[in-house]
Amino acid sequence: MKRLCLFAGYSPENRVDDYVVYYLKELSRFADVYYQAANHFGESELQKLDAVTRGRWAEAHEKYDFGSWQKLIFRLGWQEIEKYDAVILVNDSNYGPVRELAEIFGRMDAVGLDAWGITENYGVTRHLQSYFLTLNRPVVESAVFRDFFESIAVEESKQKICEKYEIGLSKLLAENGFSFAALIDRSALGIPFDADISTYQNTLLQNGSPFLKRKVFASRNFAHEDLGQTRTLLEELKYPLDWIALPATLQEPVGGGGAQSQSEAPAKDAAGEQSPPAAPLSIRAVIKRMLWPLYLPFKSRVVDKLAGIEHRVNHLVEKTARISSDVDGLPGFFVDVRSQVASLVQGSRNTATQIAALQVQMAALSQNAALSQNAVTRLSDVQTSVAELHGHLDWVQRDILIALMSNIDLKSLKGFKCVTDYPVAYDSPDHIHPVGTVLDHTRHPRFIRACEDFFGSSGKQLSFLDLGCSAGGMVLDAVLRGHIGIGLEGSDISRLQQRAEWRLLRDSLFTCDVTRPFALGRGEIETFKFDVISAWEVLEHLTADGVEGLFANLARHTHPGSIFACSISQVDGGFTEDGTPLHQTLEPLPWWQERAAKYGFDVLHSEAFLPLDFARGNGNSSVYYRPAHSYQEKEGDCFLVVFQRR
Repeated sequence: MKRLCLFAGYSPENRVDDYVVYYLKELSRFADVYYQAANHFGESELQKLDAVTRGRWAEAHEKYDFGSWQKLIFRLGWQEIEKYDAVILVNDSNYGPVRELAEIFGRMDAVGLDAWGITENYGVTRHLQSYFLTLNRPVVESAVFRDFFESIAVEESKQKICEKYEIGLSKLLAENGFSFAALIDRSALGIPFDADISTYQNTLLQNGSPFLKRKVFASRNFAHEDLGQTRTLLEELKYPLDWIALPATLQEPVGGGGAQSQSEAPAKDAAGEQSPPAAPLSIRAVIKRMLWPLYLPFKSRVVDKLAGIEHRVNHLVEKTARISSDVDGLPGFFVDVRSQVASLVQGSRNTATQIAALQVQMAALSQNAALSQNAVTRLSDVQTSVAELHGHLDWVQRDILIALMSNIDLKSLKGFKCVTDYPVAYDSPDHIHPVGTVLDHTRHPRFIRACEDFFGSSGKQLSFLDLGCSAGGMVLDAVLRGHIGIGLEGSDISRLQQRAEWRLLRDSLFTCDVTRPFALGRGEIETFKFDVISAWEVLEHLTADGVEGLFANLARHTHPGSIFACSISQVDGGFTEDGTPLHQTLEPLPWWQERAAKYGFDVLHSEAFLPLDFARGNGNSSVYYRPAHSYQEKEGDCFLVVFQRR
């Protein structure tokens, strides 16, 4: 089989340990190995992996192992992933392999499973442990596999990561009819149903496991079996013990009430070592040793089961809450917006009270010749904030009224899909430092109306595609006018946060690297042709090669007569922390015209579109925000261009 191995690493010391190099070397005999660390390593550390991997990267993120696997998948691209018969997901939480992997691969491949791992736990539900997973071609080629890894996000805790992704992956396999099993038959080992199988380290080693969890030696009270015997087993399997922390550093009772302290001395004497003097035990540790054998059975029978029942009850409560919210008379969006409006109104009242108090203070201060400039500034800021707040209220109320009066059916907009091997523009500075996509929420209904006038579409539905859509405001403006609206955004931060319109327009907003090939399809139509495509201060953020890729995508998604409206900034857009410019291509207008003409687009010489019809770059601040709180271009800062497809 042609295998791809995605290896997730992490080291608090920012180093690549010897056991990791050995592990990767063994894996490289059976697969093409790529390594991604979840924290920053120096280049000298990463160079240790050059001989055993085909690619290695280190980048700090908070998505744990599944985030590292996601990054590797996106680096390689889906088209490359699907060239392999199997994808192996591995992390560095284990020592090993202590046995020949060829025998294990041969044995599991012969079974013909869709997916397999080394061990499985039950806990919330039956699931393969994610430290070593093999997903074969039926899984890798499935849409659910793509959707799963594209949806991985930052979670509030490691426990949530485990529930949503480790347990969630096995649940996904089961729900979609994929077969999966573990190398180690847990049912034959007599391990308690609700116990973590990794804590029975000796049992696993004796029954053919090629790995040993690092926590066995690194964490107090993790192991349930004799650590002295564990070291003996590793010596027999000829695994280098120098890579493993000495168990003598662990001073609290381990698992079965002191098995470690009773067995270490004979093991060390046999090896010709001298045991270090034992540290004095605290009263707490002594009591814990005495009571542990009594508490453990009670914990297994009662405490753990109660915890499991509580988890299931909480899960049912969450599902019930979600179901009840879907039964409301109005769509959940309007209920949510109304609550936000109520909150904003209350905030407006509170702010008005603050203004009145400040005005009284100002009246008193005005009698004094030395008027406090700071107080004047504060009053001005508060007044501007109130004006902006009322502007937001005005927009939200009108959006609700328009949607209700127009009987807009959001379900009719379903059916679009975005097919791409590059679902996020991971190399873009604007994804690495997503300032624009986090702050921007451009709204400009005037542009939608100008397009209607241009196409003479009285009562006719047009199709709009907004590139670099950020929060989806322009897409919402098209939808509220009764048109088809689709948005593509290069960064996934708005999607992950479900910011602004991403909650409402869930079937109309997608993430995608617009400089790489993509296909927006609907139903049987593989590549949908749009009447209008727009990009507001987006093109200057692309590299020169990226501009070529963008226009190639535009050509595929337009028909003769379609228009591409854009504003292209001509000013420095700032720099990232490493000095990379955010505005990467600042070229004169003829340069852009030449690129457009190459792909069948000519400048539209018409007075149909006035400068104020453009959503950005026309010298005015965004209509959704007040001038004092938004970026305002100066004359000449932007090219305002409409191209038309020949």
